[in-house]
Amino acid sequence: TDLLTRFGDSSSTITLQHEPLLNVTLSQLASPRPVVRKRAGTTIGVLATVISDTLLHRLVERILDQIDQVDGLGKSGKKRARKAHNTKERTLSASDLRSADTRSLIRTMCTVSGTVGHRLNQGHIDRIVPIFLRFCDPDDAVTGDDEDYDSDEVMGDADDTAGMSEEAAAAMQIELRESCFAGFESFVMRCLTLVQPHLDQIIHSSLAYMRFDPNYSYGDEDDGDEDAIEEDEEVEDEYSEEEDEYSDDDDMSDEEDDENWKVRRSAIRTLTSVVEATKHDPSKLWIAEYAWRKNSEKKATVAEALVNRFKEREENCRVDIIECFTRLLSYTVSAASSGVLVLASSSSMDDDALAASGTVVVDLRSNVSSAIVKASQKQLNAKKGGERSKSSAIALLSTLCLAPGGVGGSDQITSIFTHVKSILNVDDDAKRRHVSANSKSLKLEALCLVRIMLSCKKHDATHIKSALLPILLPEICKCVNEDWYKVISEALRVLMEVPNLMVMGSASKSEMDEVANSLYVAIEPRLAEHDLDQEIKECALSASASVLSVLHASLSTEQKNKIFELLLERLKNETTRIAAIKTLAKIGDAAQTNDDLDLSPIMNETLGQLALLLRQQSRGLKQTSLECLDTMVLCLGSDGDVGMDDGLFDSVLKDLGDIIADADLHICHLSLSASNSILKARPATGPLVKSHILPAALTLSKSPLLQDPALSSLLVLLEEMITSKAITFDKLRDMLVEQMGNNSAKSGKQVISNLAECIATIAAVATSAQQKTFIKSTISAIKKSADSNAQTTQLNLLVSGDFGRKVDLSSMPGVADSIQQIYDQSFDSSNEDIKHAAALALGRASVGAIDAFLPGILAALEESSGKKQYLLLSSLREFIHCYRGMEGGNLSSSVPLILPHLEKNCENDEEGVRSMVAECLGSLATLKPVTSRSNQRQPSSQASLPKYWSLKTKIIHKDTTVLAKFAAVFSALATTFITRTSKRARSSSSATTYINAFLLLFLLNINTKLHAATTYTLLLSQTSKRGCPFSRSYCTITHTASTQVLCMAILSFVDFPCRKRCPKMLNDFNLA
Repeated sequence: TDLLTRFGDSSSTITLQHEPLLNVTLSQLASPRPVVRKRAGTTIGVLATVISDTLLHRLVERILDQIDQVDGLGKSGKKRARKAHNTKERTLSASDLRSADTRSLIRTMCTVSGTVGHRLNQGHIDRIVPIFLRFCDPDDAVTGDDEDYDSDEVMGDADDTAGMSEEAAAAMQIELRESCFAGFESFVMRCLTLVQPHLDQIIHSSLAYMRFDPNYSYGDEDDGDEDAIEEDEEVEDEYSEEEDEYSDDDDMSDEEDDENWKVRRSAIRTLTSVVEATKHDPSKLWIAEYAWRKNSEKKATVAEALVNRFKEREENCRVDIIECFTRLLSYTVSAASSGVLVLASSSSMDDDALAASGTVVVDLRSNVSSAIVKASQKQLNAKKGGERSKSSAIALLSTLCLAPGGVGGSDQITSIFTHVKSILNVDDDAKRRHVSANSKSLKLEALCLVRIMLSCKKHDATHIKSALLPILLPEICKCVNEDWYKVISEALRVLMEVPNLMVMGSASKSEMDEVANSLYVAIEPRLAEHDLDQEIKECALSASASVLSVLHASLSTEQKNKIFELLLERLKNETTRIAAIKTLAKIGDAAQTNDDLDLSPIMNETLGQLALLLRQQSRGLKQTSLECLDTMVLCLGSDGDVGMDDGLFDSVLKDLGDIIADADLHICHLSLSASNSILKARPATGPLVKSHILPAALTLSKSPLLQDPALSSLLVLLEEMITSKAITFDKLRDMLVEQMGNNSAKSGKQVISNLAECIATIAAVATSAQQKTFIKSTISAIKKSADSNAQTTQLNLLVSGDFGRKVDLSSMPGVADSIQQIYDQSFDSSNEDIKHAAALALGRASVGAIDAFLPGILAALEESSGKKQYLLLSSLREFIHCYRGMEGGNLSSSVPLILPHLEKNCENDEEGVRSMVAECLGSLATLKPVTSRSNQRQPSSQASLPKYWSLKTKIIHKDTTVLAKFAAVFSALATTFITRTSKRARSSSSATTYINAFLLLFLLNINTKLHAATTYTLLLSQTSKRGCPFSRSYCTITHTASTQVLCMAILSFVDFPCRKRCPKMLNDFNLA
């Protein structure tokens, strides 16, 4: 085995010996020694990984031929075997096969499928599964509850094991069945596609043998109503703890001799593998029904069967059952969040509509949730139940909290909290008697369950509050004084959720005061102690932040000052300062919306400490300090506080100015934001901002790296400096213009664009007189420089456009006509950069004055051609993009004017014009509110993009009922495009444009993996039908590429047919 593992596929000498090795190891499977048979099977499993496909096929056939000669187990299994033997002749003599050989062969087959299951073919699986079912036929699975149960029938297979005792025969049957289910588990996990035709049989057999317990009766399983369950619980409660101790000894002898639980465990593991294999779409396990009980017409789904078997007497099996159902429930919730299925909501009308449309609806709230809660409570209440069962039940309840409706209503919540209390509250005598059942780990899991119930939004907050305060809150506060640090930390996390619960649960003033005092008494000692685990310190800080933020009105001044004092101590401590900074930031957020939360006692010292931390080298520390500083300064009043040290701002702003650089744009963004907050909170700090922050800000403005949040923060700061009169508009504008002239090298487009936006931003907040003077001087500068100074012209053009986006130029007499004339003249410039800048400026200026500029753009679009037409479409695209970024922008009235021009240019000869039209269409379709033109007649040869607009909002919000309609629209578009021929290439170019627009619409604006995959699948199916598969030359595009590049690559695939499809593209597309 070691030799094959290390050199089996690399040494030519060993490769030549594969066939002899195979023959030798196969012969050893019939060895009388069990250890030899087991090691031979292990060797064959390793050999299967290195032999050729031919030898692998021969190996599987030989093993199956020998297993095929063996009769099955039980009446039904033997019937299967006789039926199979009658249809073909036996190739080997079965008289030489012993039961031990059969076990070895099955175990070996399981080993082979586990190692090289992906190399097996459909024929192998089609032979293996029926053979294995002979040994685990569902009709042979019996329990002591079956009315027609016959113990002689179960042991009747001993006739086939001559010379073996009844105990040995029973052990042989158990091992055979256990091996078969291990094989099923391997097939499902390794080769799900091949085993798919037999999956229902495997599930049926697993469900049947999950209850295989012929030596024990659970009572009538069909009477599983609530009354029977409650009656069982009442009977169990009558027994005292002393009687339970004696009953353990009575059951010991029976359980030691009964090993049928091994079969049940292997069947449960097979079901678990089915759940894992179908985790992306587990709907079948909630819908398909199976007759899981012998001679019974009652059927059950996999989910129902698992819940019904929570009463399993063997703890190993019981834990596996609960964990299997927990996985199924977790995967179901995940599938519902991704849109694969729908979990039933409170509105039955919506659920019925979804079900009618073909969507799978899983209803957990009607009966499943209550059954889960009752079964879990029974496990938690069991006095003989092991710790693992209780732990699994707690994990199941935690998962159920994520489903609609959570664990249920007030009664269920109260019952669960009562059981959790019994776990948390253990007196000294109970600790000595039930140490394992109430261990520290079980306490930890119980606290996690309570935290999830408090934090999730699936329950009624009033019910949670009413059950928590009298039952559980005192015990949770006691857990803060436990010995194990994990229990203490989790208890503090639970207490962290209590204040928000009090608000959502509409608690009274007296309840809030009582809870606030209880939380303070529990948290303050842990916050004050120094010799504690780091996790406890951080949790204590977070809990104190929650109490101060929400329940500050219920705390006394002395209590609040004590917490503030402890927070400052933690801020000065190197190990806890980051956690303390986050705590202060949270308190600062609350103080901004609550005037009664006064932070003045700690404001001076907090800002001073944060300023010192900005000088540290740790980037994470700087980032956290800047975020906290930004929050804390907003808590200051503009009039100033009596005890505030004005000299402190000089130090803080100086430290902020030192870290404003393009080396780290995120830190730069946070620094600019903090500076702006200081200036906004204290306008008197304007001179300090001008001296410490402005020089660094001006240097940053000419950086080619400046973009996104850093650019936005810079614009906000410059605007605030003008508003607060920290600097005059004319002076700041001149300083910004000088930044481009200070560059020794030629400025790039990004630098010019950033400077233009900065100048336009400060101009937009200037006085009316300054604005008129500014725009006139800008127009004059454009006329003066023209092509002689291209960079200055580009800057002024972009400044005019950005200014027009913020200010209506039509309100200034003569300005709109003058600027329109300048844009038209710039389109004829010999400099391409000036042309592009003029196109962008025209589009941006149109946002502020639609009536003044948009009609001119559309009119010129009809009269022009070639390059100018492309520039005008660029202006139109920029206009739509700018409108899309505006809040409350409504372009509904302009869509009827724009759309005809775009449709007309879909068939333009220029590829660049058609691509620009596609981008305009895609951007136009994403505007809100959604505009519909479905009532207008469209050409019959094309599916109309406007027809889809009315559906777009529903698709964005994952309305699954609309996906089918979109699929039909897109399929029609794709078909129109694909069916074109070389003779009709020009007439079908409009379809190309529509395809482009749809892809842009879906990929750039609908961030849903499911919908993107749907689009891709539809396009793939349409191209495959027409022999136009995807190009292999684009395989190098990965999911790290931009979505837009990926979109254009897909269009290239369609435009340039090749001979091979690209499977890797599908994976990359889904990832993107």
